[in-house]
Amino acid sequence: MTYTFKLARRLAVSRDFAVLTAFLLLAACNGDTTAPGSEPSGTPSTTSLLRVSPRSITVETNQPVGFRGQLRSSKGEIITIPVAWGATGGTISADGIFSSSLAGTFKVIGRGRGWKQTDTSVVVVVPPATNLVSLAISPNPAIVNAGASRAFTVLGLLSDSTTATIGVTWSATGGKVDAAGVYTADSVGGTYRVIATNTAGTMADTAVVTVNPPSAPAPTLASVTLRPASVSFTAGGSQQFRAYGLNSIGDSVAVSVTFSATGGTVSTSGLYTAGQTAGTYRVVAAASGKADTSVVTLASPPPPPPTSTGRMGVPFGAFNLFSGSTLIGSAQALTLTHDGYASSNLIDRINAARSGNTHLLLALTGGSHNNYLTNGVFDPAKWGAKLATFNTSAIRQAVAAAVADGTIIGASVMDEPQANGTGADGNTWGPAGTLTKVRVDSLCGAVKAVFPTLPVGVVHQWNVFESTKDYRVCDFIDSQYSARVGDVTTYRDAALALGRRSGHAIMFGLNILNGGIQDKDGTYDCSGTGGLGQSAPNCRMTADQVRQWGLTLGQAGCALLMWRYDATFMGRSDNQQAFKDIETRLAGMAAPSCRRS
Repeated sequence: MTYTFKLARRLAVSRDFAVLTAFLLLAACNGDTTAPGSEPSGTPSTTSLLRVSPRSITVETNQPVGFRGQLRSSKGEIITIPVAWGATGGTISADGIFSSSLAGTFKVIGRGRGWKQTDTSVVVVVPPATNLVSLAISPNPAIVNAGASRAFTVLGLLSDSTTATIGVTWSATGGKVDAAGVYTADSVGGTYRVIATNTAGTMADTAVVTVNPPSAPAPTLASVTLRPASVSFTAGGSQQFRAYGLNSIGDSVAVSVTFSATGGTVSTSGLYTAGQTAGTYRVVAAASGKADTSVVTLASPPPPPPTSTGRMGVPFGAFNLFSGSTLIGSAQALTLTHDGYASSNLIDRINAARSGNTHLLLALTGGSHNNYLTNGVFDPAKWGAKLATFNTSAIRQAVAAAVADGTIIGASVMDEPQANGTGADGNTWGPAGTLTKVRVDSLCGAVKAVFPTLPVGVVHQWNVFESTKDYRVCDFIDSQYSARVGDVTTYRDAALALGRRSGHAIMFGLNILNGGIQDKDGTYDCSGTGGLGQSAPNCRMTADQVRQWGLTLGQAGCALLMWRYDATFMGRSDNQQAFKDIETRLAGMAAPSCRRS
């Protein structure tokens, strides 16, 4: 006979019918919840107070969490005892496992032996976050004395840059952490980790916990270590330095240092940029009276590039000029090309562009979208693998030198990230919402991590991709104009306004092959235009349109880029004259940077 049944019979003969009703309601919440008929050995006296643990917790719908009842013995020990469980919502099993399929705030009630002792915990149930990007634990790092406790919290960072309260599972590499994130250190000092993992098990964050040993003073900083210990490169090169500390008990710890350098410059985050004079210099990281030094050897600069023809001003060119065009490296008008590259040909093309006084807009991760898809959805691992092929010392130095002398004006991480969802343009990245400005920003950040001095942006019309949101990392967008989007001056001014709001540069483009006045009379002969476009009802731009729209846009942005090289279109004498007219005007202007302001 269960304890619940015994107690029900006693209450049934009681005159206090209300007590019986309350008990039966609590029992109903728990199914067949039972309690033992006798106390286990070592159970403290009934004068001790029952305590339900955890005291409060946030979980997600359908996430199970275990509760337990505890008493403190006369010796001060915490003892877990059997209790009967109830809840004001969701379900809780006889052994204290609670879950709820509905969001809300509920109470979990535990009753001890004799039903005389009661304690309550609060459970907040939230729906799972559908657009979770990462987790952030606080505090991080943390210091806890041996045997003491510290509560940790976690927030979820969503793809729209907001945060949300989420349910997680907690674990620790030393000591214990309960389901609510309350960490209790054991008696052994050292450095441990508290880990929060989302309920899907797909992402986690870690907090470093330094546990002070019993009766020992808190560790102090013993030394600072700066890495790399030495580095060599040519003038204008750069290197990210990082520092960490060793404390008095020999553990590696994070440390906030002040960087300085005897030559060149070093940022507060440790990014060192060499000067132009060869020699040996030092980068120093100091904190709390401790310091470490790295040696920088700067070799003599490479020979200067071939004598310039004087070409300068706002870069003006087209996609794919390296694919056979005779319009670069000669007396022709175009001074900029945007092409895809492989690690095997990038340095050769940089040298060719420099010798021909031509600017480069790189597409290191360019090419067909299919190169970066898995089961029809954008795969950041494939994208990152392509970028990694360029992460060599020789390529990093070549890119840094080409950025410094103006040969390279920037790099684009992808074309048309707005092409999400069925029917977008047949060249999609996956279901709607696969790519966002936040995610594209992360791609720009990945390129900057390899090439810190390289301006990085993306190609799409300014108003077709989350125009109410802002890039925070990407330096520029290449916004391409077609007659079908409206008046060119209005288009230009609105794009520049977005750039000022978001803090990034605007590079303009002309869709010369499909961006003329459309032929909608049903004949699709594009009479009076620059010729048939690539699909009805699009037509090619005329030479006058190229000239007028090119001058309107080219004088306002950091570059002017035409889509794309076409031998027939480029070979027409009227179009070539329009190119020369644009180049003559843009060559006399000071070129603005394609970097964020």
